Amino acid sequence: MPRNRTLLAELDQVGYFPEIVAEALETALGGEAPVAFYVQPDVAFGVGTIGRHLTVVLLTETRLISAHVDDHASDESGPAAVASSTEAVPLRRIQSVTLARITVQDPRPGSGDPPGMVRLSVDWGSNKALDLDPASCGDPECIADHGYSGSLSGEDLSLQAAAETGGGGQAAKLTQFARQLYATTARAA
Repeated sequence: MPRNRTLLAELDQVGYFPEIVAEALETALGGEAPVAFYVQPDVAFGVGTIGRHLTVVLLTETRLISAHVDDHASDESGPAAVASSTEAVPLRRIQSVTLARITVQDPRPGSGDPPGMVRLSVDWGSNKALDLDPASCGDPECIADHGYSGSLSGEDLSLQAAAETGGGGQAAKLTQFARQLYATTARAA
């Protein structure tokens, strides 16, 4: 089990297979100690189904570890199952860290209003997304083929938290994790 009591307590509080998550994290840590972590529970609603998800990110002095656990409802193909996966990325491989903040109140500096939502994106070059749209020349009468335009983006990890969730502290916790990630990746560069 990870030695961090605060992390273990948060996993117990979330209550979503804490033993499975802790064992997966301990395996991925490989003896390293986490210097920061962020726990994000989530629920997805579908037609007649409710799916639970849990993402945990750990930061060590040398790696970023991501663990994801979700359940799959039973159906005619088999019983319910819990799936977990972990990924450990050396900090030297991280290409970019982006923290986007959305302030829904008074955006003036010093107003005291925390961000209403934050989104942390981390890219280490493993996953790429290509978004293509038909290109046009702007002439509504034109029927010529102008090819495609698009963008290629990398985003291997994306976490989002609203200030209202998690007792009001999820956005602050994600921001604090991002600060530690920025500082640790700066030292690893």
